[in-house]
Order: sequence, then structure tokens, then C-alpha cells
Amino acid sequence: MLQRMQNAPAHTLALKASGMIMARDVEAAIEAALGSTNAATGLVIVIERQFDGYFAELSRGLANASAARKNLARIAVVTEADRMDEAKLGGLDVSADPIRLFADLPAAYDWVGKE
Repeated sequence: MLQRMQNAPAHTLALKASGMIMARDVEAAIEAALGSTNAATGLVIVIERQFDGYFAELSRGLANASAARKNLARIAVVTEADRMDEAKLGGLDVSADPIRLFADLPAAYDWVGKE
């Protein structure tokens, strides 16, 4: 499940990810949150401890959303430090922009907010 987080910085869409998530879930959540607006330029996905989905599916959904919405210039995935390797080995593609992996939410917000 993806839930919108409140109090995200301006021009940033922040979502919490828990449970099982497929690529189409990511795309649908972004579409529902943004609609036809191009206001958000950054996306932050916070992986909750209850996330039991596939990081590869999450990565595919983020890549599809980024391709469909050119205004999403930076995408940060935030997970606990002990899950960083799991995210990378599980298929989260952070080899090139626009997706980067963080263990710290404020650092993720800073990065997506850069112009």
C-alpha cells in the first residue's frame, strides 16, 4: 500500500510504502496524487518496515512514472540502513538518476529539492 505523507516540502510528493506493492500500484498512486498537474518535481518513497514487496517492482514503477512525468526529475527511496543492501540486491535500480537510495529522510528531502 502507498499512502501520501503530509508535511512534505514544496514541490515534493512523499509516499509511504508498506505491504505488497507492484509497479502498477506505484504508477496509480502517483497519478492519483498528482493528476494532471506538473507541480511536483521530486518524489520521496519511504519504505516502511512492513514493506514485503519486491524492490524490483518498486523500481520498475518508479522508472515508468519518471518516464511518463518528465517533471519528476529526482526520486528518492528511503529505507532503514539495515535494508540498504536488500534494496539494491532486490532489484532497486539506483545506478543512474533519477532514482537514489537514502537511509535518512531529511537528506532525501534535501536532494529532491535541489534545482
